[in-house]
Amino acid sequence: MNSLRINYRFFFSGNNFISFFVICILLCTLPSCKNQKKIVLNNGKCILDYKNAKALTTNLKANEFYFDKLNAKLSVESLIDSSSNSFTINLKIKKDSVIWMSISKFGIEGARVLITKDSVKLNISFGEKKYFVGDFSYISKLLNADLDFEILQSLLVGNSVAFYDEDSKLKPGNNNCQYTLGTIRKRKLRRVMEKGKELRESAQSIYLIPESFKISRILFYEFNPDRSLDVRYSDYSTVDSAQVLPMKMSLIFKGQKNIFMDATYTKISLNQEQTFPFKIPEGYEQIIYDEKK
Repeated sequence: MNSLRINYRFFFSGNNFISFFVICILLCTLPSCKNQKKIVLNNGKCILDYKNAKALTTNLKANEFYFDKLNAKLSVESLIDSSSNSFTINLKIKKDSVIWMSISKFGIEGARVLITKDSVKLNISFGEKKYFVGDFSYISKLLNADLDFEILQSLLVGNSVAFYDEDSKLKPGNNNCQYTLGTIRKRKLRRVMEKGKELRESAQSIYLIPESFKISRILFYEFNPDRSLDVRYSDYSTVDSAQVLPMKMSLIFKGQKNIFMDATYTKISLNQEQTFPFKIPEGYEQIIYDEKK
C-alpha cells in the first residue's frame, strides 16, 4: 500500500472525516448541569459543608459510572475554527479493553475507529480511502497532551481522570454552589495571571454537583503554550435502573485550532453482547504523520 504523508493542519481539516476522529479522541477529549438543584440559604447565598480533598475524592469514586459493556449512539455538532459539521457516532465500550466507534453523516458511514490500550486504528471510507494505525503516543504528540485509553474511557462516561490518588496535592474548594478539586489554588492562579508571570505547571480542576458528587465540569489548562480543554456535562439520567450518566457533553479546546463540540447520547444500553468489526480493505492509503512538518 502507498503511504500518504500529512501534517497537523491536514489532520484538523474541518472538511475531512479525520478531524472527526480527533474530536472523538478529545471527547476527551470534552456543560454545567442545567437541571441541578443548588444549595442556598434564605438570603440567596450558597452554602456548602466543608470537605477536604480526601472526602471529595472518596465521594467522587463512590458515585462514578460503573459498567462492563456499553453500547450507545451520540448525535454530535462540531465547529473547528469556522467550519461546522454534524454527524452521528455509534459507540461500543468494553471496559478497560476496547473502544469502538462508527462515525456517519446522513446515514452513510464515513469512518470507523478501534482503540485498545496499545493501539489506535482508523479506517476512512468516505471520499478518499485512507487508514491509520498507531498508538496513543502519536495522538498525544499531535494534540500536545498526555492521553491514554483510561482517560478517553473516563471522559466518555463523565468519570474523572485518575489524578485523585495524590490527595495531598489536591486543593478543595467551592465555586458557584459546586465543590471543586484542583491541582493549583485559585488565589495563586489569579495572582500569577494578574502579574503576567509564567505558570510553569499545568493545572486541572474538577467541579462536583453537591447532591450527587457527579462531575459537571473538567478543566485542563496550560499556560506555555496557552492551551486549554474544557469539558462540561449535563442532563444526568438514570440508565439501567441504577447507573447515572450525563446525556449531554460540551467540549471547548483552545490551542492552535479552536474546537467546539456538543454531543448528546440518543440511545444507550449496558452489558449487551458486542462485536467490534474493523477491517482495512486492499488499496487504502496509509496516513503517516510527519513530525518534521
